[in-house]
Amino acid sequence: MTPYRTPHRTGAPALRPMPRRALLALLPMGALAACTGDDEEPAPQEPGGAELSSPPADLAPDPVEVHERAEVVDFSTLSVPLEMEPMIVVDPGWSATPLCLGGHLLGYANAEDRLQFTAVKQDGTVLWTAERPLGCTAAALTRDGDRPVAVLASVDESTDGELISVLAGYDVRTGAQLWTGVAGAVTGPGLVIGEPGSRAVLDAGSGSRRLAEEDLDGGRILAEHAGTILHTAGQELVALGPDDAELWRIDLPGGLEAAAAWVPREIDSATGWAVVTDDDAAGTVVDLADGTIRAEKADAVARDHVMEVTVVAAGPLVRGLDAEGEELWRHQDPEPLAFLTAGERLVYAVRPQEGTLVVLDSKQGTMVHPYDVDKDAPLAVPELFTADSAAAIRVDDEARYLVTTEFDPDFGTR
Repeated sequence: MTPYRTPHRTGAPALRPMPRRALLALLPMGALAACTGDDEEPAPQEPGGAELSSPPADLAPDPVEVHERAEVVDFSTLSVPLEMEPMIVVDPGWSATPLCLGGHLLGYANAEDRLQFTAVKQDGTVLWTAERPLGCTAAALTRDGDRPVAVLASVDESTDGELISVLAGYDVRTGAQLWTGVAGAVTGPGLVIGEPGSRAVLDAGSGSRRLAEEDLDGGRILAEHAGTILHTAGQELVALGPDDAELWRIDLPGGLEAAAAWVPREIDSATGWAVVTDDDAAGTVVDLADGTIRAEKADAVARDHVMEVTVVAAGPLVRGLDAEGEELWRHQDPEPLAFLTAGERLVYAVRPQEGTLVVLDSKQGTMVHPYDVDKDAPLAVPELFTADSAAAIRVDDEARYLVTTEFDPDFGTR
């Protein structure tokens, strides 16, 4: 491994008020050093869902407004990628990877006998918190026009006394309740409820049903994203806009089978690109805005907005594509990778068999080591980026922090 040593700093840098992504694009590539891939952290593990349980008697389900910055993290306690060091990092209290829509993030943590959800802006401001019963981890972030909406689950009793999941919608910016008491469980991606064969999409503003699979004459609902619904119709892929008008329809790409087509991951909020796949064919990246095929042979996709490179992954192969979809580089790994994300000129994936982290630079696809090798602290591994380069990072199995869009004025004197 070729180490990267942090340059000596004699004082705080004079930081001009410019967008973070613009600043990052100007940083020298010398900040990245070649890496052989050893001494890395294991793959992140998502916490599993629990069975529904009766809510504690003192549960406070209504969102409580906060509008204060989350607790700032001491940089000595973790090792972030070097590109992130000038930024303020906060602890929103998440224990799982958050959902993201635009500049808003929503995550939860286990708090003894309940869950606590926390909605945060990408600058580190906590908007509100809300408690939920254990097991109610499934949630959604979507849009009602220009209003971001969070949908959380709770527990109620059915007429025969069984515990059932019920949903409520809230304005992400204020925590104001928009609707409540809708029976169902979020299965996603987006505001999709139910199981295959009986799925439906709810209206983010009212909780009413916008579309159900029983109305599709054999078609299947695949996903919802920011008000757009993706479904099949025969051998076609169809998108409906927030007003339920048809946006576009195309032939199912890549030889996909309509009966087995699905969207395996949350849709990237910064691009609106979805990976559509089935059990046999390689996935295809579809732009929900207009139906453009952005890439083929892809199981996962992310966009590095700093370098304006699209990164697609399938098994052991990771590729970087330009704006026209032309291949810029490819990385063939020794084993199939679990792709994490891309952003700030770096691509992150995990070798599950080895339990090691693989980091590539998104300009050339070469392996790099973006951490200070002299720092003895747990690695912070990005799991998602916003378009403005805020990042949700995983530190260990119980902690997710937020690298904000705010510069740390004490950066040069830490």
